[in-house]
Amino acid sequence: MGRRTNELPIEQGDPRILKFAAALREIRERAGNPTLALMSANSGVSAASLSKAAAGHELPSWRVTEAYVEACSADTAAWRKDWEKARREIRPREFTNDGSAESLQLSPEERRRASWPRTWERWDRTRLILPSHRAETLLDLRLGLQSLRAYRSLSLRQLAHLVPYSHSTLAAVLSGARPVSAHFLRNYLEACGVTSPTELISWFDLLSMASPEHRDDAARLRLTAFAMDGRGSAGSTTWRSSSLPVSAEVARLRKFSLQVRSRKLREWLSGGPSSREKRAMYRRLEKLHRISPVDLALFERGEWDLTLNEVNRLVSEAKRLGYTDIDPLVESVFRHPA
Repeated sequence: MGRRTNELPIEQGDPRILKFAAALREIRERAGNPTLALMSANSGVSAASLSKAAAGHELPSWRVTEAYVEACSADTAAWRKDWEKARREIRPREFTNDGSAESLQLSPEERRRASWPRTWERWDRTRLILPSHRAETLLDLRLGLQSLRAYRSLSLRQLAHLVPYSHSTLAAVLSGARPVSAHFLRNYLEACGVTSPTELISWFDLLSMASPEHRDDAARLRLTAFAMDGRGSAGSTTWRSSSLPVSAEVARLRKFSLQVRSRKLREWLSGGPSSREKRAMYRRLEKLHRISPVDLALFERGEWDLTLNEVNRLVSEAKRLGYTDIDPLVESVFRHPA
């Protein structure tokens, strides 16, 4: 029997976090109160992280929440919506414009951040991620991008997996230490799911107005987005869709194409393991081999190429799950090197 769960910190905790933690505890109870050790083995997330998720002191990350919910056999899609709602409510809590003396002393930037929940409501209602019609300065643009990141509940490190920039570069641009270029804006928007021509054009227009030195680049990207209008969403293309240069190791293995092996693995991922097995496998690959689960998910969809070493790590994890006949092409590489 597992140890007794501590009581929720009702008097000191944030009511929204406490409510979320109580809901997590409820689904665990409905699942028969599995031990944290068993939940950890089934999810690929440490028992300490799972325990902390339901402690009520802070809102857990989605990765930990998803693992907790899956370990309790609950619906992750429904929980994703609940988690995003809680995240949006909690993130701007340090800026609350309630008419108090403290609120009246907020800086212009802090007052803009206090209006984020209203912006998110507009985005939810209209289903269009558009900058404010009053936005016209670089500060407006930067705060709009910060608001978008919070709306999508993405950390800087998560964003860095989706754009060709480091998390420190992202932080520098969002803080104003580095300029917002047109190409940065395009990649940032696509990573946050802003892909329709109408949305892209509005953001490029704001950049042109706020930063005249980037007006020409923004105009070219605006024309590209405009040309897409009526012919499909810009979301069908991404900076990750182009293949990475193959390594020297792959080049030596002329007889067996990495592309063929990757295609075979993608076919297996789409029809072989269950969703729970796949997520647990991705978490193990992240923990043991530092392979990003975002990269693995994009590889599965055909939008990212893994190196030969990463492909073989994936095969090893598949075999650990009992899929012994997976991808014989990878096995043959080591028996018959070119």
